[in-house]
Amino acid sequence: MKQLRTIFIIISFFMLSCASAQYLESYEPINIFLETQRIVQDKKFILQADKASNKQALRIFNGSEGPDHVGEPNVPIDYRDGLFVEKHWKKMYQEYAYDSIKRYWKKENFPKYDFILESKKGLFGSAFHDKYINSKIEVVVMISEPMYYMDKKYVMFYFNIASFFGSNQPQVVIMKKENEKWIVVRVIADYIYY
Repeated sequence: MKQLRTIFIIISFFMLSCASAQYLESYEPINIFLETQRIVQDKKFILQADKASNKQALRIFNGSEGPDHVGEPNVPIDYRDGLFVEKHWKKMYQEYAYDSIKRYWKKENFPKYDFILESKKGLFGSAFHDKYINSKIEVVVMISEPMYYMDKKYVMFYFNIASFFGSNQPQVVIMKKENEKWIVVRVIADYIYY
């Protein structure tokens, strides 16, 4: 029995270490990006407390589900501005696609913003609508954990502003640090139209 318990502990440790990817220590790039959006600092917004899945950002950046890149030979426009590099893509996908640890945003992650944290589970249901119907709050912001890309030269994350009335703006944001400041390199809209 003791031997079985030891094996279970080793397997659990191994699974946790494989499931956890490397992330930024600070959310400064997201906070900088929010300043460029319609996220007014003294207005209330709902933030999905459960961090959006890395797979959302990976799917948009790749242009399809999964690790394989499906190029479109008839479309000569590179909407990623040359940022898609196969070896770096595969490394990033391997590190982040299988991260199964649930993560949650806290108010202190975004100190300049008055976010109301709501669980993904209850978003847009009837109780949710009843709660906010007269609040003048009309959108939910969804953000994933920022992921490193291309040997930590860039960070990438999923960002979406979803309206109570059905409009959706999913996108992947790519940023890098230049002269000690985070700058937006590219914002790529979702290829799935809602």
